[in-house]
Amino acid sequence: MAVPQRKTNKARKRKRRAHDAIRPVSHTHCSRCNSLTLPHSICDNCGTYRGRTLLAVEDF
Repeated sequence: MAVPQRKTNKARKRKRRAHDAIRPVSHTHCSRCNSLTLPHSICDNCGTYRGRTLLAVEDF
């Protein structure tokens, strides 16, 4: 079984884990209705993706 020869200090451990932070979810604006959507997904408001209507969305 592998056992470390020396204790890993806090600074080295925290440098290694610097990229593990949770990043906020990015949003993009829909080109048709200008509402916020997730990138590379169909707009929930108007049902379009890359200029094409893919879902028929009913107006409430």
